[in-house]
Amino acid sequence: MRRLRDQAASDNTRAAHLSDWTIFSRWCTTTGHTPMPATPDQLAWFLAEKSGEVRSDGRWAYAPSTLSRWVSTVNKMHALAGYAEPGRHESVRELLRGIRRSRATPPARRTPLLTDDIRTILGHMRATAATGPWSGRAAERRDAALLLMGLAGALRRSELTALTVADVVAHRADGLYVTVRRSKTDRNATGRTVTLPHGIDPHTCPVCAYRRWRVVLDTWDEGGRDAVAELLAAAGDDELAEHCCRGLSATVTPTSERVLFRPVHRSGSLGDTALSGQSVHSMIQRRARRAGFSPDLVATLGGHSLRAGFVTQAVRGGATTQTIMTQTGHADERMVALYSRHHAGLVGNAVTRLGL
Repeated sequence: MRRLRDQAASDNTRAAHLSDWTIFSRWCTTTGHTPMPATPDQLAWFLAEKSGEVRSDGRWAYAPSTLSRWVSTVNKMHALAGYAEPGRHESVRELLRGIRRSRATPPARRTPLLTDDIRTILGHMRATAATGPWSGRAAERRDAALLLMGLAGALRRSELTALTVADVVAHRADGLYVTVRRSKTDRNATGRTVTLPHGIDPHTCPVCAYRRWRVVLDTWDEGGRDAVAELLAAAGDDELAEHCCRGLSATVTPTSERVLFRPVHRSGSLGDTALSGQSVHSMIQRRARRAGFSPDLVATLGGHSLRAGFVTQAVRGGATTQTIMTQTGHADERMVALYSRHHAGLVGNAVTRLGL
C-alpha cells in the first residue's frame, strides 16, 4: 500500500513536500508548538512571520506562491494522518489573499532562446571545442543535443533529463520520435510522442546533434574512456559540413534503457546517472555567458528558455495555436497566448497597421 501511494506523486513532488513539511515542523519546534495537529491560528502565525522575512538584498525571502504551497503541504500531511486541514479555515485563506494583494508583482518568466540565439551559442561552443582537448568535445556534443532537442521538441528540462535511449526512435522520413513518458502536467503518466524533424542546416539539425552525441554515448558504454578519446581525437573540423542524420537505425538494443543525457566530467568521463535539472539550467546560462550574452540577459535564462523559445519562434514564424500545442502538449490555448503577449507582441497585433 505504501509503495502504491508513493507512486501517486513524482519524486520531485515528494521531495518538495518533505522540504515544505520540514520548514513548518522546525518552525513549530522553535516556537514551542506541535506540528500535528496544527490549528488555523498556528498556521496563520507561521505564514505571517515567514511573509515578513527579507533577503540581504532587501527582496522578500518567500513569494506568495511559496507560502500557498506550504499551506497545501500542511493540509496534505494532516489529511493523510486523519486530522482536519488547518489551511482550509477561512482565516488562513484570508491571510493568503492579503499577502497576494500586498505582493502583487508580475511573475518572473524565463527569457526564450530563439533559433538565432541557439545558433550563436552552438557556434561558440564548437569553435572552443575544436581548439581544445578532446574532453571538451564530449561536453559540446551532449550540450548541442540538449539545446537542439529541447528547442525543437519544446521540452521541459525535467523531460530532457528523464529521457532514455529507448525513448528516442529514428524515423527515416520524419527524423526522431521522442517519447515523453511523464511530464509536469501528465500526472497519470499517459505519455506523449514528440517529433523532431531533420534540420535544413547541419549545424542546427537536432537529428544530427542527437546522432553525434549518441555515438559518444555508445562508444563510452562499449569501450570506455580510451575509446571515446580515440573517437573524438580523430574528429575533424569539417564534421558539421554535411548531415549525418540519414543513417540512423530504428532498432532498439537490449541496453536501450540507458540514460540519454549524463554528466560529462572535465576529464571526458561520462557518469552513469541522469543529468539533473539544475545542471541543465546551469549549462544554458554558462554557455550563453561564454557566447557573449550580457550578464543581465544570462540571469533570466534557464531550462524553460528552450520551451519558451519554441513557442515564441513558432508564433513569430506564423504557426497557429493548434500546431504549437501539438508539439508542446499544452491543453489550454491561453498558455500559448501568454508567450505571444510577452515575447511576440507585434505578431497579429493591429498596432502594426497604424502607420506610425
